[in-house]
Amino acid sequence: MFLGTASRIAWRELRASTGKFLFVIFAVAIGVAALSGVKGFGYAFKGMLVRNAKQLIAADLQAQVWQQPAPEEAARMVALSKRYGMMTQVTELESMAASAKDGIPQMISIKAVDPYCFPFYGALKLQPAEPLTALLKDDASVVVTPELLMRLRVAPGDSIRLGGKEYRITGTLLTEPDRLASGFRPGMRVLMSREGLLRSGLIQFGSRAAERFLLKLKPSADLDAAKSEIKSVLHRVFISDYRDGSPIVGKAIDSTTTFLSLISLIALIVGSLGVAMAMYSHLQQRMDTIAVMKAMGARSNQVIQIYVVQTLWLGLAGGLIGVAIGAVVQKSFPWLIQRVFALLPEVPWDWSFSLQGLSVGVLATLLFTLPPLLAIRNVRPSLVLRRDMSDAALESRRHWKEKIPGWLGGFCIVAGFCGISIWLSGSWRMGLYFVAGLSISILLLAGVAALLLYALRKLVKVFHQVLPAAFRHGFANLYRPGNQARSVLIALGIGVMFTLSTYLLQRTVLREVKSEGPGRQGNLFLLDIRDTLPVAGLLKNQPGVNGKLELVGYVVSRMIDKNGIATDRLPLKNTRKDQLQTVTLTTAQLLPDGLKVAQGHWWAPAEGNPQLAVSEEALRDFQLRLGDKLKFQVAGRPLAAQIVAVFQREGRAPVRYDLVVPQLALKGFPVVYYGAIHVEPSRIPAVERAIFDRFPTITVMNLADVMARIQEAVDQVALVIRFLALFAILAGLIILASSIAGTRYRRVREVAILKTLGATRNRIAGIFSIEFSILGAIGGLVGGVLANLFTRLLCDKFLETKFEFDWVSLLVVMAGTALLANIAGWLASARILNQRPLEVLRGE
Repeated sequence: MFLGTASRIAWRELRASTGKFLFVIFAVAIGVAALSGVKGFGYAFKGMLVRNAKQLIAADLQAQVWQQPAPEEAARMVALSKRYGMMTQVTELESMAASAKDGIPQMISIKAVDPYCFPFYGALKLQPAEPLTALLKDDASVVVTPELLMRLRVAPGDSIRLGGKEYRITGTLLTEPDRLASGFRPGMRVLMSREGLLRSGLIQFGSRAAERFLLKLKPSADLDAAKSEIKSVLHRVFISDYRDGSPIVGKAIDSTTTFLSLISLIALIVGSLGVAMAMYSHLQQRMDTIAVMKAMGARSNQVIQIYVVQTLWLGLAGGLIGVAIGAVVQKSFPWLIQRVFALLPEVPWDWSFSLQGLSVGVLATLLFTLPPLLAIRNVRPSLVLRRDMSDAALESRRHWKEKIPGWLGGFCIVAGFCGISIWLSGSWRMGLYFVAGLSISILLLAGVAALLLYALRKLVKVFHQVLPAAFRHGFANLYRPGNQARSVLIALGIGVMFTLSTYLLQRTVLREVKSEGPGRQGNLFLLDIRDTLPVAGLLKNQPGVNGKLELVGYVVSRMIDKNGIATDRLPLKNTRKDQLQTVTLTTAQLLPDGLKVAQGHWWAPAEGNPQLAVSEEALRDFQLRLGDKLKFQVAGRPLAAQIVAVFQREGRAPVRYDLVVPQLALKGFPVVYYGAIHVEPSRIPAVERAIFDRFPTITVMNLADVMARIQEAVDQVALVIRFLALFAILAGLIILASSIAGTRYRRVREVAILKTLGATRNRIAGIFSIEFSILGAIGGLVGGVLANLFTRLLCDKFLETKFEFDWVSLLVVMAGTALLANIAGWLASARILNQRPLEVLRGE
C-alpha cells in the first residue's frame, strides 16, 4: 500500500537532483551497452550460422581431412555416397601464381571443385553472372578474386601461370557460400576444376592439401548412420552437418563471446560501483530527510522502498540507454573484424539478449546499492537531528551489529556477480575463477591506491613549504568529505589495466612470432621441396642470398604396430589411436636446436639405420618406452624403427619435433622438405621469380608479408578487446564526474571562500586541475604497473617467453589518464567557477 507514496517521493527527489543522477544513468548504460552488444552479436551470429547452415557448408553433410585419402578410402567414400545420396569433392591448397605482365609470383589459395555439382546449396557470385560450368568449361580455365587481378595486374581474358602451366582467367569470384567452411587460408583465391588441378601437377604424395567431401542426402537417408560410416572410412576426419551450423566457427564464436562478455562485465561492475558511490553520497545528503520521515512514523522498510524504487528507475533508464548504445556496439563489430565479416551474410539484431543485458544491468545496480540502502536501518533520528559533526559522531557510536547490513550487502554482491559470471561463461569453474581474479585485482588496486595516496600525503606534508599553493590545495581536495578518491582510482585502474595488458600481450606475441617463428633463420620460407640439391644450388647462385638453406624433411605415415602388437589392439584411447593413423615423421641428422636428450643417445651424423627419437609428450601420450620397436607404413611401404632417444624441449625450436628419424633412413621414401633462407629485402622479388620459373610447384612465403597478415589478425583481435576495455575506463571517468557532482555543494562553498580571500578564477581552476590530474595520473600508474605485472605473469606461465617492463607505456597511460580525468572533471564542475561568493555566503 505504501508503494504509490514511495514512488511519488522517489520521483520528487529524482527531479530535484537530475544532474547528479545523470551520471548514475550513464554509468549503468556503459556496462549494459558493452554486455548487450557482445552477447547480442555472438548469439545472433550463431543463429545466422544455424539458419544458413546448408549454404555455409554447401551441403547436408561435410567430411574434411587434412591429408590425401588413400585410393581405397576414396573408393569407399564413393560407394557410401551412392547409398545415401550424391557426393562431390573439394580440394584446397596453397601454391604460387604469376602473370606475364608482372613476373613476381604471389601466394594463392587454390580451390578445385566439380563445376557440375558444386555447390549443392547456396550460390557463387560470379562476374560475368554465368553458370560455373560455362566459366570452367575446360582444364585450363580459372576464376579468380578481384584482389588477384589487382596484385598480378591482369584482367579477365589474360593468362596466369601456376604449377608450370598456363591458365586463362574466365571470370571474377566475388563471394562463396562455403568460405567459412574452407577456413581462413592465406593467399588470394583461385577457383578451378578438379581436372585443372590434376593438370597442374601440384597434388603429389605428402602435399599439404585439405580434402572436403560434400554430401547431398536423399530425403530418406539416415544422417547419423552416414556420419558413423564416414568415421569408419576416413581417419582423423572432421564431420559437420546442417544441424550443427558451422561447428568450428560456432565454437570459436562461443569462446570469443564468453571472453568478451566477461570483459564487458568488468565495465558493468565499474559502472555499478559508480551507482553505489552516487547512492551513498545521495543518502548522506538526504540524512535529515530520512530522520524526519522516521520521526514522523515511517518504518525503515518503507524508507528503503523509496530508494529501492529510485534505484530501479535509474537502473532501468541506464539499461534502456545501454541497450540502444549496445545496438551501435553490435553494428560496430563487423567493422572491427571486417576482413572476416565481409564474407558473411548480414547478422540481424536479437532483442532477447538486449533484454538480458537490461536485466543484468538492473540486477547489478541493485546489488551494489544494497549496502547503502540496508544502512538506512541504522539511521536514528535523535543522532541525526542533534549532530554537530555528522560523519564523525555517527561513526563513533556505531555498534558492530549495525555493520551487519553492510557485510550482508557485500556477500550479496559477490554471490550475485558469481551467478552472473557463471551465466555468461556457461561454466561454474570459469565464473568462479573470474570473480576471484577480479576480486583480487580490486583488492590489489585498492591497496596500492591507498599506499600511493598515503605516501603522497606524507610527501606533501614534508615538502609543503616548497610546493606551490595550488598543488597543496589540489592535493588536499582528494581528502575532502565524500570525494571517494580511492573508488575513483580503483575504477580507472581496472580500465587501464585491461586496456594496457591487451596492448602489451599483443606486442609480445608479435615479437615472439618474429623472433621465434618457423623462419627465424631467414625471411623467405619455402614449402613442398622434393629435390633439395637443385633448389639449394639455385639459391646459392642467386644474388642477395645470405647463408645456407636450412631444410627440414618430413613424411606422412601410419603406425601399424608396436612391439608386434597391432595399433588397434593397443591399450590407448580411441582419439590417440586415430592420431596414430596419420603420423608425421621428421628427419634430422644432428640434434636440432632447442632439444635436449633426456634418455638414450642421439645417432651419429653418418648413421642411416632406421632409428627413432621421440618427445617426452609423445612418450606419455602413446605410452611408449625407450627400446620399443615401432612399425610404420609410408606410401604403401613398411618402415620399422627402434626408439633410441627421448628428448625434451629446452627452448623454442623452429620446428615442432615429436617423432624424429635419421635423414638417411628415409632414402627412397617420398620425403617433403621445407626451410628458410635469408635474402636481402630488395632482392626477394627476383629470388621468388627464379624459384617459380625453375620449380613452379614450390610455395614461397615472403615472411614480411606473412608477418603483416599475422599482425593484421592480432591487431583486429586486440582492437576488439581494447574497444571493450575502454568502456571500463569510460565508466571510471563517469564515476569521477559523479564523485565531483556529489561534492558540488562543498566545492561551491570552497570556491566562494577562496574568491572572497582574493583567489582568481585561474588560480581556482589550477587547483581543480591539479586535483583531477593527480587522480588520473595515480589511476594510470596503478593500472599500468599491474598491467605490466599481469602480462609478465602470462608470459612466464603460459607463453613461455621473456617480457620486459615497459616504462614508456606506463608514462603514456599516466599522461593519457590524467588528460581524460581533467576532461571528465571539468565537464562535471565547469559551472562551479561561475558561482558568486555573495550568493553562497548569504546562504550560510
